[in-house]
Amino acid sequence: RFKNSDDSNKLKKEVLDKVELQKLAETKCDREEVKKCFLFACFTGLGIAEIRTLKWSNLNNDRLKINRIKTKTEINIPLSKTAKQIVGKRGESNEFVFDINISDPTIAKHLKRWVKRAKLDKNISFYCGRHVYAVLLLTNGANLKTVSDCMGHVNTKHTIKYLNYVDSLKDKAMESMQIIEL
Repeated sequence: RFKNSDDSNKLKKEVLDKVELQKLAETKCDREEVKKCFLFACFTGLGIAEIRTLKWSNLNNDRLKINRIKTKTEINIPLSKTAKQIVGKRGESNEFVFDINISDPTIAKHLKRWVKRAKLDKNISFYCGRHVYAVLLLTNGANLKTVSDCMGHVNTKHTIKYLNYVDSLKDKAMESMQIIEL
């Protein structure tokens, strides 16, 4: 979390790192479908609205193609190996990928219990999955425009907040500078 919550370019939500994601993946959740949906969000950047409407017809040739409900922008990204493992065996084109017919507050309740069971001291909402995705992309070398496109943002204005979260990018940039002998 950030102390200066007035700064609109700062990410105010908590984000899970790779170790914490692995811990969650290894921890039982009372509703396994909530677990699958949240982990899928972390590896695709989809929000719960898109996950609720996601059909197998949106997943073709190892790609995810769907319109972001909030912005109406198309998301067209390759599915990572992890995302493919999460969805498992392909269903019929007109079938929903996830069976998540529970309310948002119920999803939040299961998510909170699951995070606590994993012994993670973070206040994680379902929407944090999008933040995790953006930070993972950035820490693995994606540029701001690519992250913006992958997330279905209409421009990079909303994406820039993720750069402020990733201090390791500054470290990598400094390490990549050529050293000279004096």
